[in-house]
Amino acid sequence: MIESLPLASGYALRYLLDTVALTDRDSIVASYAELSRYESVAGDRNMMSMLHSLLCNLKDISHSLDRIEASQAVDDIELFEVKALILLGRRIASVLSADSKSAALAPDTGSLQEALNVLDPDGNGISAFYIYDSYSPDLAALRLRIRRETDQDRRASLMDEEQVLEAEIRERICGSLRPAVPALRKLQEELAQKDINLAKASQRLSGGYCIPQVSTSGITSYNGMYNPYLKNVIEKEGGKYTPVDLSFGDGPVVIIGANMGGKTVVLKTAALCQWLMGFGMGIPAEKASIAPRDEVFFISGDAQDMGAGLSSFAAEMKAIDEVVRISAKVDNAGRIAAMIDEPARSTNPIEGTALVEALVDILGRRGVALLLTTHYNIPSGHCTRLRVMGMEDGKMNYRLCPAPDGDVPHEALRVAESLNISPEWTGEAKKLLKYE
Repeated sequence: MIESLPLASGYALRYLLDTVALTDRDSIVASYAELSRYESVAGDRNMMSMLHSLLCNLKDISHSLDRIEASQAVDDIELFEVKALILLGRRIASVLSADSKSAALAPDTGSLQEALNVLDPDGNGISAFYIYDSYSPDLAALRLRIRRETDQDRRASLMDEEQVLEAEIRERICGSLRPAVPALRKLQEELAQKDINLAKASQRLSGGYCIPQVSTSGITSYNGMYNPYLKNVIEKEGGKYTPVDLSFGDGPVVIIGANMGGKTVVLKTAALCQWLMGFGMGIPAEKASIAPRDEVFFISGDAQDMGAGLSSFAAEMKAIDEVVRISAKVDNAGRIAAMIDEPARSTNPIEGTALVEALVDILGRRGVALLLTTHYNIPSGHCTRLRVMGMEDGKMNYRLCPAPDGDVPHEALRVAESLNISPEWTGEAKKLLKYE
């Protein structure tokens, strides 16, 4: 989702990646309110084009600002970049102020007028910078002498004097800019945030993503949740993606069903949506109500760690144990969300079932928002059981429905047959299972 954001500047991407996910309700609500303010601009192609062409010039000049603040002189290129930042803010403000709907989004660069006057003493209003003659009558006179001097040795000596005088002027310029450093930092960050908000608003509108409600009950629910990456892949191939409805947070939810039933995708998408809300981004669902979490765990797949000498089972157990231990330490384990995909699947079914049932029981008692998939038969006394609807008329139905107590659906052979696996193999398996 971050890679598909239409960001204009590399600095905005780095700024976003350095941002900490929001976890408190008020901050998340404010983040989405801010996102909504940018949607009218994001829907205006001409304005977006102008802003994008401007924001692509945004650079990270934090190092230069640090040096100025530390009373160090910077070179002409760095002074050029400081000047360019101020002018960029003014030009973006001009574009946004041209439309009454977006005028309130314009950055305020008024406090930087004195800094701009220092960097643009002639009032040209262009980004280019050098040590202008107008900075010093002595400099102007010296440069005139250099131009008129024909003797190479005397000319070289005069140019040395020029460099000394320019260095003194640079120090004076940096001293004049020092009080403006906080405002310059603020402008740089504000422009990066505008780039991010415009990109998020554009992505939400083009992708049809929803703005979620921020749940106060601890319950997270989705109507029509989908994985944006897989949906795009499937629809490009002419297929139709099946969205799912899901609710969890008021007790453990265990999803059972056949292989290839989309259980792992549900967990991945639920984890994705949790993180997207933490960054104030659109949610891939028709409707969503998401409870904020302090910790989000997603544990899936082959976790073998050869470097640590751990097998898949051992590495998986260590990862899950982190959830168990953290949930025992915190005051409110309901602020933890854990999406765990088929734990203990690589051990024998008897012990695996016991481990999973114990895990569901422990995390359930502590109030962890647990979403877990398994092939093991976990009784509903410990959890809410859902199942993938499974094979219907030779096709997989990925929607979720309540699953009563009893054996986990046996659909492996039906799935294998749908893949045109050798009839010799599946037929022999049916005989062994006494299906015929």
